[in-house]
Amino acid sequence: MADLEFGVFDWVDVARGHSTAQTYDERIAVAKRADRGRFERYHIAEHHGATLGLAASPGLFAAAIARETERIRLAPMTYIVPLYEPLRLAEEIAMIDNLSHGRLELGIGKGSSPIEARMFGHTSEEMQARYDAFLPRVLEALETGVYRNDEGEEFPLSVRPLQPSFTTWYPTSNPESIQRAAAGGENTIFGFAFRSPGLDVIRERRDIYFEARATVDSAERHPRFGVLRHVFVAEDEGEAWQKAEAAFVDHYDNFTWLWRQHGVDQPPLPDLRRLVADHLFFVGSVDSIVEQVVSVVEATGVNYLAGAFSWGSLHVEDALASVDLFDVHVIPRVLERLEG
Repeated sequence: MADLEFGVFDWVDVARGHSTAQTYDERIAVAKRADRGRFERYHIAEHHGATLGLAASPGLFAAAIARETERIRLAPMTYIVPLYEPLRLAEEIAMIDNLSHGRLELGIGKGSSPIEARMFGHTSEEMQARYDAFLPRVLEALETGVYRNDEGEEFPLSVRPLQPSFTTWYPTSNPESIQRAAAGGENTIFGFAFRSPGLDVIRERRDIYFEARATVDSAERHPRFGVLRHVFVAEDEGEAWQKAEAAFVDHYDNFTWLWRQHGVDQPPLPDLRRLVADHLFFVGSVDSIVEQVVSVVEATGVNYLAGAFSWGSLHVEDALASVDLFDVHVIPRVLERLEG
């Protein structure tokens, strides 16, 4: 699978004992290391009022990363479109595309958390309606340089994006959304990390996606169907497990915090070894990680893997070392195995 690509995903979740400013600095350091390696994209999540996500404005965080990097493409994952005024979002996207010298890609969605939607006074049904109404207007403004409001009045954008069109991503954990993403010419990341479907389901949806994409006239010549996995790789297998298990406790607390604050019961902390055995999490030495990645890619046929390298209480030095080992040792061996 010569066309397999790798990216980095970051929730920018709370790191216990660290200030928000320190967390931002550390995550940007990881992005800078990824920029020097074999990673194609950096994805930033958007969350509100949750310890899971400190990047409430993923575009702002992408702009900060853009000025510290040179090559890696930036793909917020996602812009929660219903929470933005369409003209304001189009202008922001155009700005970031210029700040990054044409490296921006668009992750778009309607939002997955009804609790976060309620913070802005919207129901889930309203979020879907706003998404359907707003997205075409944003994309039209970016393509034509002219924004049309509800009354049909036209306003030219003062800043035009550098790229004539944008690669778009529609991540989803809903199997029924796959055909919609394909029909829209959108790349996708299917599943939600350790809460993803089994490999057989991913393979089935991957096949449906590419069959549907084959009928779509899209500027995107290399459509991507990917999965997201947490990654921690260390020189020593025992060290990898010890550090990952400790950090995952804090990350899972962040993962479930907002729901628990609103009285929604959450499952207990999953067993990390079971998650790894079920191909939902990557932990171990270089040799172990190579086998884990190859197993997932061969079983599912995905051509994109986004790795979350910074999460919970992982020290930035350990996250950077993990990125380095994955970049220098894991990626070349995985590609060699798959091409062989």
